[in-house]
Amino acid sequence: MSESESSKEPASLNISDDMLFEALRRVGSSLGLPIKRSDVETPSGGTSAAPDEVIARIEANAAQAGILIRETTSMTVDEVRSFIREGYPVLLLLSGANAADSGDSTTEGGTTTILFLAKLVGRNIEAVQISDQTKILVLSKRELGKLFSADPRPIKLLCKKQLECNSISASADHGGHGHGSHGNGGDGHGGDGHGGHGHGHPTPLRRFFGLLRLDRADIFTVVIFAFVGGTLSLATPLAVESLVNVVSWGTYLQPLIVLGLILLTCLGLAGFLGVLQAVVVELIQRRQYVRFVGDLAYRFPRANQASLVGEYPRELANRVFDIMTIQKASAVLLLDGVSIILTTFIGLVLLAFYHPFLLGFDIVLLISMISLTWILGRGGIRTSIEESLTKYRVAHWLQDVLSSPGVFKMGGGQSLSIERANQLTANYLNARQRQFRVVIRQVSFAIMLEVIASTSLLALGGWLVIDGQLTLGQLVASELVVTVVVGAFAKAGKSLEKFYDLMAGIDKVGHLIDIPTDATHEKYEPIDGPAEVTWSNLVFSSESYHGKVDSATIEAGSRAAIVGDDVDGRSLLARSFAGLAASTSGRVQVAGLDPNQVLPGASGRLVGYVGPNDIFHGSLRDNIDLGRSGVKQQDVRNALEDAGLSKTVLQLRGGLNTHLQTGGYPLSEMQTKLVILARAIVTRPKLLVIDGLLDLLAHDERQAIWSRLTAPDVPWTLVVNTNREDVANLCDVQLSVRKS
Repeated sequence: MSESESSKEPASLNISDDMLFEALRRVGSSLGLPIKRSDVETPSGGTSAAPDEVIARIEANAAQAGILIRETTSMTVDEVRSFIREGYPVLLLLSGANAADSGDSTTEGGTTTILFLAKLVGRNIEAVQISDQTKILVLSKRELGKLFSADPRPIKLLCKKQLECNSISASADHGGHGHGSHGNGGDGHGGDGHGGHGHGHPTPLRRFFGLLRLDRADIFTVVIFAFVGGTLSLATPLAVESLVNVVSWGTYLQPLIVLGLILLTCLGLAGFLGVLQAVVVELIQRRQYVRFVGDLAYRFPRANQASLVGEYPRELANRVFDIMTIQKASAVLLLDGVSIILTTFIGLVLLAFYHPFLLGFDIVLLISMISLTWILGRGGIRTSIEESLTKYRVAHWLQDVLSSPGVFKMGGGQSLSIERANQLTANYLNARQRQFRVVIRQVSFAIMLEVIASTSLLALGGWLVIDGQLTLGQLVASELVVTVVVGAFAKAGKSLEKFYDLMAGIDKVGHLIDIPTDATHEKYEPIDGPAEVTWSNLVFSSESYHGKVDSATIEAGSRAAIVGDDVDGRSLLARSFAGLAASTSGRVQVAGLDPNQVLPGASGRLVGYVGPNDIFHGSLRDNIDLGRSGVKQQDVRNALEDAGLSKTVLQLRGGLNTHLQTGGYPLSEMQTKLVILARAIVTRPKLLVIDGLLDLLAHDERQAIWSRLTAPDVPWTLVVNTNREDVANLCDVQLSVRKS
């Protein structure tokens, strides 16, 4: 039996404003987001409320400060530790005996205690207990597990920044979204990447440094470990130098044993530090993945639709695969790159102490290395981005071919499929060749530098030994140092390709991070009864369409039909009610609120929209309740009944848990549209917008659904976009949208 089944939520929670502010203040401090006392709003009722209401209040107040707080019912103790380790604090809401078990002897049965978990202390977790008094507790894994299994069960809230990667987006450079375009060219991708910089996108290098700043503490640790490890690695040439000097004077066993033990100790410590480096870099990789996915998961639902004009969002989301490229390439650079740089620096410093001529050798070698990475690498980032673009063009084309069987299987498009694939493959090969030219010239120069440097040092050092200015041991040590330095650098020549892949990956993911989100300045407060809809003169304009809609008002509780010969204008008007289309001029208000600025916080309780086939991969229940708090299983069943799908659900083997593919399979096309209707009405919205669905239904089915949508007890104003005169005649008012 699962944890959620073995225990129940508390009937009510009692959290004062002071407790809520203290909890949010600590969460904000942990995430680097300050929270003011004025940000925490006092509820209209008392402090005691149902858990759903309290959670909604916490989420709403946190959202004002840019913090995303969500309930996670299935979180285990180990997962709590993992989230805290990655920098994400957790709040536990405890009530009754469970609150008393947390260590607060003053807690009474009706009082709620908040536990703030954000710091690991060895194998334990440091918790701040927030109630009438605030105190610090240290909880073991066993004690935390006991709290999780208590009855009533604690409410677990995971806390994150809303936009965790905003510091590497275009808005970070320009103080706003300034996005305008995604930088894509005529084929849907042509300008994405290097071409996008002309549209205000930061350069990949700037994004890379911004990404490093997010983990600067851990990166500093990696650098310290690499520096100490590089210093300890000097034990090898120094030990060889001492050994040569000792052996040149005779054979002594004791110095050999001492040198061996010293070398063993130094190299052992250096190896141990290398292991610690790998552990820290692994944590950075995990944090990068969580940070990017968390940001995009929050950004995509709130994406400004105007910024996606001309894009195919599903294909655009393929860029998330470059997150793995960023992880792996940054790990290589942090491990190998940092070690090579520090080892080179430390080794060349050692050479400089041996002789002034070797100092000059250092300077020449450094200039040569800089030439390798800077001059010969010109164009490497640009060609890598071009290569990445061609890769996504190929993927986009194959995606279109596979998802359009009517065109490429039955429509005779097979020859076009092969021809376009061949052309895109040729483009990829050309881009890859241009990228390889940059890499191979750097590899060639690095190998040549290795040969020349080793030979030159041997000749210079030999002459200094003959002239008595350098000992034989110092010559051998110098040769070892240079061999290690230039050898590592020669191998790094090919590894520079990882750097270019990293730049291309950051550019691709960065364009997703640049997608602006709609502002949410207006907080949704539940209203009584249906919503009134008003709008001023609206203008919708794009490359292929220009239309106007005169100002009008739809009274609360009425049924309105949008009719007329401007089909595109009608749909844009209906979508604007749902915040899915923005007018060039004019403004829409639903219950006095701008739907573009309030809908994300309303969770579908203000406007329900029935439009395109937006079925995602997940269970039938997930596609209807969308994980929204307060939506119970019975609410889902009632919505399916009103949508005329109750018999269909009974025929499904998995019932509400039946998994649907993207697009709706195994449901028919009409059944998927009715699922979207059920999704829209399950929250009992104040405005219900139906964009074309009723026109597709058979007469009897349409009449049955209409009777349920217009029942006396429904809480919504109904707006229907329709081509059918009989549907329009069912409404109280008809709004005509005609071509200008």
